Amino acid sequence: MASPNAPQESQLARLVDEFLRDDSDDGGRLPAIGDVVGSVYRVLGELGRGAMGVVLEAFDLQLHRKVAIKFVNSASFDDDSRAHFVQEARAMALVNHPNVLAIHSFGEHGSVPYFVMELVDGQTVEGWLSRSDRATVLDEALAILNDVCLGVSAIHAANTVHCDLKPSNVLLDSQLRVRVADLGLAAPYVKGGVTKVIAGTPEYMAPELAFDSDQPASPSSDIYALGCMAYEMLTGSLPFDGRTALAIMVRHATEEPELPSRRRPGLPVAFDDVLMKALRKRPQDRFPSADLFRRALKEARSSSVEPVRILVAEDDPDFRDLLALKLGMEFPDADIVCVENGRDLVEAFDQKPASVVMIDLQMPILDGVAVTALLRARPEAQNVPIIVMTASGGPQEWKLLSSLGADRFLVKPVNLNDVVTTLRSAVRERTSSPPAAPAPPTTGASAAR
Repeated sequence: MASPNAPQESQLARLVDEFLRDDSDDGGRLPAIGDVVGSVYRVLGELGRGAMGVVLEAFDLQLHRKVAIKFVNSASFDDDSRAHFVQEARAMALVNHPNVLAIHSFGEHGSVPYFVMELVDGQTVEGWLSRSDRATVLDEALAILNDVCLGVSAIHAANTVHCDLKPSNVLLDSQLRVRVADLGLAAPYVKGGVTKVIAGTPEYMAPELAFDSDQPASPSSDIYALGCMAYEMLTGSLPFDGRTALAIMVRHATEEPELPSRRRPGLPVAFDDVLMKALRKRPQDRFPSADLFRRALKEARSSSVEPVRILVAEDDPDFRDLLALKLGMEFPDADIVCVENGRDLVEAFDQKPASVVMIDLQMPILDGVAVTALLRARPEAQNVPIIVMTASGGPQEWKLLSSLGADRFLVKPVNLNDVVTTLRSAVRERTSSPPAAPAPPTTGASAAR
């Protein structure tokens, strides 16, 4: 909810003022710019509106701070709208957590109900995702997801299900601190269920909410939505899209999403199992809680900086054996494959991609330069660290290798501890910022959300 910058006497302010007024029913009209709501909040302008609500920016005359006020949209003002509105206010009031948007008060302006919230001067996660001048930084995305999970955990602890978690309903302030917002579809649950909820957003809707008439909304359906958000934030695209809302919901119910590390080459494979578990079709197969999902994401990040498969090409058999021994001691859980030439290494990579590749510059069949060029031409190797070792290369060789995409250049004789340190450093740097993902599709229902 970024604050608009519109002077009260400007033409824009007068247009907004005109738009907000409802002359057909003074008792049901929304306040205009300059009006004081509840004898406390002076209206400054409009922040946004949806099918059911209008959000205005206001100034608290008592506490001297800006706030956001949400009103029922007069165009849809009926008993159902009022009930949903009061439900949202009560759901928000039940939760007191720094990662859930705070509600300050509730009242009526004329006959129009409203509630007052903290004003978050920033952007939504949807806006953060849509920035075209940046590639998603893995650790930044995970920090946001961590806070979203904390907020959702607090909502669940208040015996409430959000029911419409998605990037546009999560606010970020200027420091990227999270507020989970828009609990308009939230519903209480008791020991496993609430009244059936079918409203929501298809791209993030759990299959049971769309097609299983006996399966109510639950914390597990929120976890599915969190899984969809995490998938989108870490890969740059939704797990499923389609031309219509029904087509998207059918895919959620019947298809398995592509592995995240395949959707976005370079994303550590440690995230595959975590995201796929959150997106299981059956609620009981997902994470039991949002906090366990949060912890699993953190564990995946920790494990992603330790290589799980190391490929080594070294034509000196003695040094190759020493490398295999040292790497096996330092990374006991890793799959370590040592070969004697570049061709065998490329074939081993094609059989199963590696976390990191170490190659000798001068080898038979394919040398280090050829191997580096061949690997970087493969999408699966775009974010795999390549470390080149040589006994005779110099600045010219390194310049060439660097231009081809090599990460490190080690001159023999080399200390094996330095090899391990270099390997860890290269993996950490590469996994902290995966390559930019392709732009998500912009057709059909996905483009309209």
